Amino acid sequence: MLQVAPSPSKTLHLDDCHADAIVVEPHQLILALDKQSKTPIVRMGEALTRLGYIDEDQLKKAFEMQKMDRSVPLGQLLVNMGFLTCRELNTALASKMGYPVVDVTRFPIEVDALQKISMSTALRLNVIPLMSRNNITVVAAVDPTSRDTVRELEFLVRGRVKMTLGDKLEIQKAIRDSYEKFVLQATNLAGELDNPDNSNAHASSSELLESMEQNDIVEDDEKQIEQSDNTLVRLINTMIIEAWESGVSDIHVESQPQKAKVRIRFRKDGVLSLHVELPHTYRTALVARLKIMADLDISERRKPQDGKIEFSKFSARHRLELRIATIPTNHGLENVVLRLLASSKPIAMEKIGLTELNYLQLQNAVSRPYGMVLCVGPTGSGKTTTLHSVLSYLNTPDRKIWTAEDPVEITQAGLCQVQINPKIDLTFAKALRAFLRADPDIIMVGEIRDNETARIAIEASLTGHMVLSTLHTNSSAETVTRLIDMGMDPFNFADSILAVLAQRLARTWCKACRKVVPASEGYIDELMIDYLHAFPPDLMLPRDKVLADWISQYAQHGRLGHYSASGCKQCLGTGMSGRIGLHELLRVTPGMRHLIQTGARSEMIQREAFASGEFRTLRQDGIGKVLSGHTSIEEVRANSNNT
Repeated sequence: MLQVAPSPSKTLHLDDCHADAIVVEPHQLILALDKQSKTPIVRMGEALTRLGYIDEDQLKKAFEMQKMDRSVPLGQLLVNMGFLTCRELNTALASKMGYPVVDVTRFPIEVDALQKISMSTALRLNVIPLMSRNNITVVAAVDPTSRDTVRELEFLVRGRVKMTLGDKLEIQKAIRDSYEKFVLQATNLAGELDNPDNSNAHASSSELLESMEQNDIVEDDEKQIEQSDNTLVRLINTMIIEAWESGVSDIHVESQPQKAKVRIRFRKDGVLSLHVELPHTYRTALVARLKIMADLDISERRKPQDGKIEFSKFSARHRLELRIATIPTNHGLENVVLRLLASSKPIAMEKIGLTELNYLQLQNAVSRPYGMVLCVGPTGSGKTTTLHSVLSYLNTPDRKIWTAEDPVEITQAGLCQVQINPKIDLTFAKALRAFLRADPDIIMVGEIRDNETARIAIEASLTGHMVLSTLHTNSSAETVTRLIDMGMDPFNFADSILAVLAQRLARTWCKACRKVVPASEGYIDELMIDYLHAFPPDLMLPRDKVLADWISQYAQHGRLGHYSASGCKQCLGTGMSGRIGLHELLRVTPGMRHLIQTGARSEMIQREAFASGEFRTLRQDGIGKVLSGHTSIEEVRANSNNT
């Protein structure tokens, strides 16, 4: 996205305005605001053209530029483009748009107004509260036309906000002087969580909710019963910290219609559970606060939005990042999903749960000088984590590695990582084209979503590059036919593809309460039937051979075990804690390459994989992990198809 940075020298100076127009006293400000309220509303562009500062062509160019980046106000954009001087902009704001000009260094700033907005927020937004009258807070700002600033301030003060014009340097100085004078530096709400002397800092979200409900006054008008910003912010921050400390992957904020409570659920190890319920009167404020944390538009409630929260801005001790997605629902409500990006470091390749055979085969495939290796599975199955583990193995000083990701969740030193941004037309396909001009050895494409990306990835793998990517398919064999169906040339694709790793995640037994007893004959027969069912009839292994392999690999004292877990405090009574990967690695052999070239069905490709004697399905890999005491057969069945 194009971003035009304003010049620090182009700020308002009081000399730009007549001395009698500068406000220094509260009664002057009240009169000026009253006058402004009676002034007809004039748009910025119209005001500047009326004054003759710009012409229609210049305004049109600025509008076109603003379509690419809405974050820069129109007036500042015109200044940055050289069509307008800062003096002319300020004259238009003061004379045609009626904004009072305040000398914040001489104005008697009121402590009641300062208490409504924290010092950190004032510094971030370049504003300073001046005074408060009849639920209206008057604020001096560098850019009084910013609607986003007004919306955020109105949310924070729980009332209306009137904007005035001030000098940037003087506002920043007045912020520090005024908050220090009234000892209000600690009103930074993020600091409350980091202050060990704060009695509420370590309160749990349930305790904070109880406090909110005790202060709740039942009214029909939602806006009249919203809680103070301090309590709501502490509740949200504490909820995020609790989720992070508990190993939660997602937080779901679910607004219900009418007076039903707002439900907040945590997803841990792939399973949702209720965390807390809030009164319906807080749903609007809760969603708005989360949007503010992610710099989203709090006034837009009809369209989905997505963004990122750098939580260290709100709690310096907790350096974590969250992805946020807001989704409009029925009755004009919104749901929010927060994904905690808990780890920015890759997992070692030998620790992602691959069997010894799969590990060696995958290691061999990705170590080739060129070709394509795909990791496939549904959303949330750990594909990106696996690819970054592979990149960690390949990341050596003699290799140049480029990645295109959406989003960049895991970072590694030595990689050149690019964030995909469809808003500026930076797609996976365009990033891939750019990479090919940057002399890479290895390319990782976050996801093959379309024909163009697939075609360029195949061409790259045929021209001396190792290409890693992901795809949303159910099995490794199905991936091959899916790409052919997308229009790929069968001969080029057959020459490029080296291996396909299908993956799922299954919950693991809690190590604190896991126990094992000797497996009964019935239990072993149940697992054996499941295991043998995946083989083609003419390639099925003898039962005795499979059983002998199991005993040699998994038996303790000559007996296979039957694992279970009763549940404990550590796993919250579920018996499960953590997850492990189930894998299905299809290595492309010469015979399989011929089948791909002739457009064979996925069943034929899987049969050829079995004929190699090394291929095992997701279900079969999972059964091995059941016998080794990592997970249950129910988890394996829930996360795999026995085909």
